[in-house]
Amino acid sequence: MLSFYTLIHIPLDEQQALLRRVASWLRPGGFFVATVGSTAWTGTQDNWLGGDIPMWWSHPDAATTRTWLKHAGLLVQTEDFIPEGTNGHTLFWANRY
Repeated sequence: MLSFYTLIHIPLDEQQALLRRVASWLRPGGFFVATVGSTAWTGTQDNWLGGDIPMWWSHPDAATTRTWLKHAGLLVQTEDFIPEGTNGHTLFWANRY
């Protein structure tokens, strides 16, 4: 299952439960690959990519996401930082055990 730049647009207080649901959809050994925030932040940005509507984000730091993945029954195999501007994202490869 893939989730690129999507979890970061779900309210923070709903993300941990969603990760548990995602893990339940996978067969043992099945992979979940996701791009998430690397630092904790919730907020909006006006004129994002030239749009008329503010873009909204909400994400914990990578360490918190790693813990949530573990508690969901997923074993992180790879974790990489993906730079973007002055910050970046974290790419996780995790599989259900």
